[in-house]
This record gives sequence, C-alpha cells and structure tokens, in this order.
Amino acid sequence: MSRYELSLSNDTFNSKLKKAMERVKVVLHAAKAPCYAADVHHQYQDKYCLAECMTNAAIASQINCLASLGLGAEQLRQLVAWAQESAVSLQFRSHEACQYDREETRDVESPTKHVTEASVAGTLRAALTSKVVTSVTEHFWKYSFAYEIYAIRAVGASDSDRLLFLSRTGGVELKSTSKQSVPSYLPTAELDVNITWLVKTLSSESLQPGFKINRMHPKCATPRRNPDAECAFQHFSCFREWALEVSQCLQGSFNLPHHAELGLRMDALSTESIFVPVLPLLEDVLGSNSAPPQESSAESVDTSVSASGVLARLQPGTLPLDSTVLSIADVNLLLGEEARSLQAKHASLESSFPGGESVGTAAEAVLVVTLRHCLCVCAQWEQALDHIEDMLRNQLVAAIGKEVSAADFAEYMRFHNRKLFSEAYAPMPFSFAVRRSEHHSPEGLLSIEESVVGLGGDSNIAQPIVTMAAHSSRPRPMTFPISASTQVTFAGERYLHGWLQHQFSGQSGAHLSLIARAKQFSSMLVLVGRISSATSFDPKYAAIVQNKDELTIPLDLSTIPTPKEFKDAISSLSPEQQSFAKAFRSMQLESTLFGILIIQIKPQLERVLNLPENSLTKEIKLTQDLMQLFIKYQIPSDLLSYDPNAAHQASKGSEGAELVGEAPAAERLEAVRGHVKGMQGMLEQAKKEELEQVRMEADFLNPFFHPQSERIESEREDCFQSFDLMVMAAAPVSAYSAMSKSMEEDCRSLDDCFQMPMAGAAPPMRPVQQQEQQQQQQQQQQQQHQQQQQQQQ
Repeated sequence: MSRYELSLSNDTFNSKLKKAMERVKVVLHAAKAPCYAADVHHQYQDKYCLAECMTNAAIASQINCLASLGLGAEQLRQLVAWAQESAVSLQFRSHEACQYDREETRDVESPTKHVTEASVAGTLRAALTSKVVTSVTEHFWKYSFAYEIYAIRAVGASDSDRLLFLSRTGGVELKSTSKQSVPSYLPTAELDVNITWLVKTLSSESLQPGFKINRMHPKCATPRRNPDAECAFQHFSCFREWALEVSQCLQGSFNLPHHAELGLRMDALSTESIFVPVLPLLEDVLGSNSAPPQESSAESVDTSVSASGVLARLQPGTLPLDSTVLSIADVNLLLGEEARSLQAKHASLESSFPGGESVGTAAEAVLVVTLRHCLCVCAQWEQALDHIEDMLRNQLVAAIGKEVSAADFAEYMRFHNRKLFSEAYAPMPFSFAVRRSEHHSPEGLLSIEESVVGLGGDSNIAQPIVTMAAHSSRPRPMTFPISASTQVTFAGERYLHGWLQHQFSGQSGAHLSLIARAKQFSSMLVLVGRISSATSFDPKYAAIVQNKDELTIPLDLSTIPTPKEFKDAISSLSPEQQSFAKAFRSMQLESTLFGILIIQIKPQLERVLNLPENSLTKEIKLTQDLMQLFIKYQIPSDLLSYDPNAAHQASKGSEGAELVGEAPAAERLEAVRGHVKGMQGMLEQAKKEELEQVRMEADFLNPFFHPQSERIESEREDCFQSFDLMVMAAAPVSAYSAMSKSMEEDCRSLDDCFQMPMAGAAPPMRPVQQQEQQQQQQQQQQQQHQQQQQQQQ
C-alpha cells in the first residue's frame, strides 16, 4: 500500500472512530473517561491487552450476528464439540427455478378519443366517437427460489454432519411480453467459509471467547505481528469475503420487476446506524471524575447483558488490575448496544420491505444487512489492529526523533562495534591506499562505497562499507590465467573481508560501487573476479587506472538460500535431484567469493626491464614513455629491457677488458632510455612513411588537386576584396581605372609567383575561376564605357 493510500485509510478510520466515540460516551457510565489509545499514558502490555480485547469483541460480534439469523446456543455448543476433532464451515446454498405458466391476451384501450362531427348546411347532424384498442399478449412465469445456510463438519458427507440454522423459500409470478426465458435474479451458488478458528476460541460451557496472544512465542514481535494475530487475520479476511459474496448474491432478489412498482428504497440496506463494538479505546483513569459503580459479582454483568439478547460476551476477570483497557463490563455494554441497534435495524427493515412468501422480502433484507454488518466488523478489526501497530511505530519515531533507515541502523552498528570490539579486532572501512611500502607515497586508492537509495538524510552520502577483515602478509601463492596457455603467479599481502548488509523490508537498500582512484603520474592494474579455489583467481574484468583516473564499477548483489532454507527445499525431492542440488550449491559456495587483485605497474616494469628496485620511482617521463610503448604500440618488453650479456660484449669489445659484477643502476637506466629513444625514433620514421604513403595514394586518386593552387586562389580572392573596398571609398574615375589595372597586374604576378611547373598541359580552369574571370571582363567593359561617356560630356 502506498503512503497516499495508507494516509487515506487512516483518515477514514479516524473519522469512524470519532463518530463512534460520541456513541460510546452515551452508552457507558458518566464516570468513565474513554479516550483514544494514543492520548492515554499506558504500558506496553496494555497494547497486547487491547488487541486481545478487540479480538474477543469481534468474535462475540460475529457469534451474535449469527445468533440473530437463527443460530441457537445448543447448536453453537455442537459446533464447538465438532471443532475439537474436525473442521467446521458455514455453507450458503441458493438455487432458483422459473417455469412457464400460461399465456393471456387482453385489450388495452387508448386513453385518447377521436370525435368526428357530421353537419348538413352548416347544421350539426351527428357526432362519431372512436378510440384505439390494442390487443396485448402476455406470458406468465412461475418463479421460485430457495437458499439455506448450513454449519457442516468436515465435508458434510452425512446428514449428521450438517446443521441447518437458516432456510428460506419463496416464489412470485413474473410477466413478460415474449416467450423467451426471464433473466436470472438469484443465481445458483454454493459458498463455503471455514470457521474452525472462530469456534475453537469459544468456551464449551459459557460460549465466551478466550483469544490470547502467546507473548513467549519466538515469532511474537508486536501485538500485530505474531502467529496468533496472523491466524485471526486469516479468519476475518476469509469471513469478510464470504459475507460479501453472499450479500451480492442476495442483492439480485431486489431487482425483480414488481419491486419497482412497490417503490422500495434500497438505501434502507445501509449499516451506518448499527454500532460496531471493536474500538481501540483506553480509559483515562486520571481524567475520570469519580469512581464508577463496581459490580458485585460476575452475575450482575451476565444478567444485564443477557437481558439485551446477547449470546456471546466477554468473560469477566481476564484483564490485569492495573490495565488501562476498558473493563470487561464496559465491553459487554458495547456488545449490548450493538445487539440493540441490530434489532432496531431489523425492525425497520420489516416495516420497509414486504413480507410473506414472495421474493426480495424483509427476510432477505435482514440477511443482507446482517452480513454487511459482519463485513464492517471484520474490516474495522483489521484497521484497529493496524492502528495499534502504527501507534507503536509513531511512538518509537517520536522517541528517536527520526525515521530510522537501513543506513542509520548500519551507523548505529558501527557505533556499537566501537564499544564491543577492541581496536585490533574492530571492523574497518573498506578503503585501502595502494603503495609499494611505508616509505613510498600512495599511488592510488581502492574502496567499496555504498549509497542509500531513497530517504535517508545524511546517509545518502556515499561512504566505504565497514567489514570484518583478516590480514596475511605471507600467504600461499595464487595464479590467474591471462590466456588458455599462460598463467600468472602472484603473492603479496592478502585480506579476507566479511560484510553484513542491513536492509529493511519494503526498502531497496543500498547500491554498492567499487571505486579505484589513481594519482597523477601513477598507475595500477585492477582485476575483478571470483576466487575459484584456495590457489586460483578467476578474473572477469581488468582495467589500467593511471594519471588521476577514477574507475567506478557498480556491484550487483545476489543472495543464495540459507542452509535451513536449502535443506527444507530439497527435503521432498528425489535422491537424484537432491544430489544435483547439493553439487550445484557447492559450486555456488566455492565460486561466489568476490575477489579484487591490485597489481602495481612500476615494480613490474622494473622487473621486466631488468632494472634495480625503485629505479623508476622518479623517472616520470621515462615511465610514461614506457607505458605508451607497451599499451598503445604493443612493443615487446625484450626490445626495451636491459640486456646484461649485450652490455658485457660491448664493454669487452670496446676497451679490451672484461666487466666483472653487475652494472650500476645509472648505466642500466641509460641503456633502457636509449632503447626507448631508439624505438620512438623508429616509430616517428614509420609515422612519416605512413603519412607519405597516404599522401601518395591521395595524389594518385586525385591527380589534378594541389594544395598550393588553393593558396593561390585565396590570395586572388584577397586581392579582389581589397579592390572592392577601395571602390566603396568613392575615388575619382581616373584613379579607379588606374587602381584596377594595378590590382590586376598584382594578381597576375601572384599567379606567376605561385605557379608550379607541371609536366604536360596546364590543369583546366575550374568553373568558379571561369565565373570570376567573366565578371572581371564585364566590370572592365562597363568602366571603359563610363569613361567614354564622361569624356564626351
């Protein structure tokens, strides 16, 4: 249920509770001070007493409603005896029959008369009156129906297992204008509901309900969440559905044609005037004016209640003396008020609906209203118990000051663990600095962070998870494959982490992310996979994190059944299926251990290149060049590593002396730097050759295209643009002519300067150049024509 629906349901319940409170104050003694449970100071045990009292009141209300329909005390004791050995159910049966009776034809005169007058010479001689008579054929049917309500033991196989306490038959004559069958008004139905739990709560002698919540049960959490309350919820839910289906089935009996002629008011079937005695009320002992009159004995309560016609009532003396719950006598008075209002409603229905052996009479109206009232009692009981749970939750939130989320509870557990564990064994955040040793600066950071989904206040800030960790500095070497034929062996420090996730029902929990961050000029290799055995690691993903990179990998968690759930699930399987399930679970347990492997790249480069330890720590440019050669160009390490044999041969050949011992670190580093420089030079030469090859291929595909001719065209366009600007300066005509000739000569000189010798004929002129030349010729002709006109003038 959404928050809006829950709020709407609470508002509806509170409005009904407020309306019922006014009636309770009239029914109870004036000295009583009933109040809402949330407004009265009470103890935690009072909530359990209130839930038990309301459940017993709902049970008594159902029994009294069935008693108003015909269930007697002796019959109820018979049901209690049946429930000790077998299941007890209520069964509603209905069936109808419609038989064709006769056909009648009658004449129906029209209410309109037509008068025709005859006159001679303006004098009225005669008047003729006529009317229309219609012959109507009507078909008559004999419609009959019957329904019964039984209490049955088990499946009701024999007559001794069936107890009838309500039956009704009736019939009516229906009329139609066609011989086709009339529609169904009371469909054939057979509806059952199990009331074993209801009957078992009654005492066999006094017929008083005795519902109790076992507070010592391991699964008992609150007055609402416990096994006894769940059984009650199941019963009231099933009974409510049964009452709704039966009332809807009987509703059709009021839709017959003759009911429209009687003018029945269907709003009379409302149950608003019937009092519901299931209310979450407590007594404000401090607010009462005076002490209420005390009953001399239980018989006084029984007598007052019996006088009101109540079959089931609550047993006195079942509440603690210091409880703030309404007394048993007060609850019995509320049950008496319910019985009185129900009887008054029945009397009102008998005066509003017809009686006799017809269909849709006061008997059906009484049954429909009584079942609807039972439906309201069931619904209000569920809302009242939910109200206790909501009140308990609201009080807890008010005491803490906020609504606790899963992240808040995890923060509480971290606070609790700091007090419970010593520093050596305390859980630690999963955040580790990647460094070679304590004397080196960190090259990066690895962490698993969680971010809360939904509301959580400050808990929405992503932070590392807290794990229980075990550390080993000298573990057994492990291997992982990088191809089908290559295995890599690794050692180093190893951590084993255990993490406990906190999650509330109805909440999505937290999202986990693996985050790896590298500092500038630092690099590391991150491998993510699973631990397949004690000596093997199965990587699934790998990434190089370097130079201020930040790698974020979302982690999707999946759960497997607990050992108890797994054992219960396979208990009814075949031996072969159990064997397969156990083998598959063993594979899950062995291969679901999440593993992260961090490999620092600089130490591995030093080992691959035969360099001393820490020789690349401050060689930033050389390290970056090596990373580029290895990652981008895939250069084999043998071409860049220091070769002691080659250095030995070179020193022996040049100086005639033999080198003894290892070469110094500087010499090794210079050798590697020389290899890198030579490799970079070779790569640059290869780039130039590749570019030249690409240029030659482009020239071959387009032999008439020259980039230098494009530059000449741009220079020509600049010349004409400058020429246009000078014309806009309003210079004299003679200056304009001289200027145009000089600009034209300059453009020609540019053509001569940038023209390249080419074998064969010159390239043809492009269409754009032809248009520009034509425009220039037209402009020159216009200028000459203007000069001639000016000279003549």
